Amino acid sequence: MLAKNFIKLFLFFVACFLVFYGYGYSVKSQAIAQLEGQLKMGKYRDALASIQKLQNSATYRVTEKLMSGDPVVAYNKGVIYTLMEDKKKAGAEYRKAMETRDPMLKAQAIYNNANIIATDLDFSTAALQYAEVLKIDANDFQAKKNLERMRLGEQQFNTMFSPEQQEREDRIEALKLLPWGTKYKYSGEQKIRW
Repeated sequence: MLAKNFIKLFLFFVACFLVFYGYGYSVKSQAIAQLEGQLKMGKYRDALASIQKLQNSATYRVTEKLMSGDPVVAYNKGVIYTLMEDKKKAGAEYRKAMETRDPMLKAQAIYNNANIIATDLDFSTAALQYAEVLKIDANDFQAKKNLERMRLGEQQFNTMFSPEQQEREDRIEALKLLPWGTKYKYSGEQKIRW
């Protein structure tokens, strides 16, 4: 009799947990849908406020602690901060989202973080991030294109400060200093043709 009561109590707690978790998931899904609508309309501050409201709700805080973080919310906050042009906060949120087990979400977070790094002209780090995206999804055309851009940018950046380039620029500057005279300079008033 005691074993049956224990099993009933255990099943009751499991059912309560599942109902609570389902409710939390439903609230999160509705907030994400509302967030996407606000982003499409360009209401970035409202979107940030709604996601912070979601994070402050009791159901979300409990389910987040039970599931050890929520990479979907972190990714969406990163998108909002990117659109608001706050690169530092966006990068931090994308790094949180990279810790997920979902490969597609992880690839999107790495890709967006690489875009932020690329805007800071850190070509080698951005190229590594794009290569990481291609390890997850080898068919990602945008990541391939951006990886090639980063490699080309890194190559140009390295040759820009090479000794050969500096020597070439010095020779050009020296040629500018030579006295060529005024033989070919235009003198006089400009004539207007009608």
